[in-house]
Amino acid sequence: MPSDSITFDRAAGFYDETRGFPPGEEQHVAALFAQAGTLTANQRVLEIGVGTGRIALPLAAHVRTVIGLDLSRPMLERLRAKRRGEPVHVLEGDATQLPFAPGAFDAVVAVHVFHLMANWRGALVEIVRVLRPGGMLLHGYHQRIEQPETLLDVMSRAWEAVIGAERTPVIGIPRELRDHFLDESGWQRVGATQLHLYRHRMTPREYLNWMERRVWSSLWHVSDEAVQRGLGAVQEVIAAHGIPLDQPVESVSNFAVQAYLPPPDPGRDR
Repeated sequence: MPSDSITFDRAAGFYDETRGFPPGEEQHVAALFAQAGTLTANQRVLEIGVGTGRIALPLAAHVRTVIGLDLSRPMLERLRAKRRGEPVHVLEGDATQLPFAPGAFDAVVAVHVFHLMANWRGALVEIVRVLRPGGMLLHGYHQRIEQPETLLDVMSRAWEAVIGAERTPVIGIPRELRDHFLDESGWQRVGATQLHLYRHRMTPREYLNWMERRVWSSLWHVSDEAVQRGLGAVQEVIAAHGIPLDQPVESVSNFAVQAYLPPPDPGRDR
């Protein structure tokens, strides 16, 4: 299906490895969505950009059904393979042209997708259309928190010094606007932002492997030459700091969910 959004076909094989939560944390994150949206067991929820179901599958325990929509067929095939009887049903499609009737859903979930959509405003118009009166958009994202610098940060800084200028430009919402672009589009916050703090561990060798494999979408169009220069800079830092490649480094992440009601006048998003 033609789209001006970034599709994750190439990430299907490594998405869960590189974007998943530590074991057990996905249940806490699902509960965060349920709490933010006051979701109940008889409600019908849509997740746009459902991917491999890292949110949808655990969230299904809190609602009647989750419909997942994604541009990427390989990602949806991964979700189907992981499903173990959860009421999660998937459909290949574009969030800017939702194939659903008006008022079809009690809530819409969106996690890390608006930066991938050139026509994110069109997606918001469609979300308004398919929400029932009083239905909410549940926006989930990782929130940066201040913490002591780790060895992974040292490696990342060396990598960015070389690769930063060559990263694929963001086509949708820039990271620095992620926390408030919905407010500026007229959406109304409902309740406080729900937060879940969790810890995860990674070895420098694993992180180096992620760099080499270009697991982040912003690197998919970076030249092989630039990647090799970036890896060379990281290797120099590893040698200079004596970084032990197989010693796990612990970091802290904060996952946030904010509920929103649509603008009083949906036409303002057009």
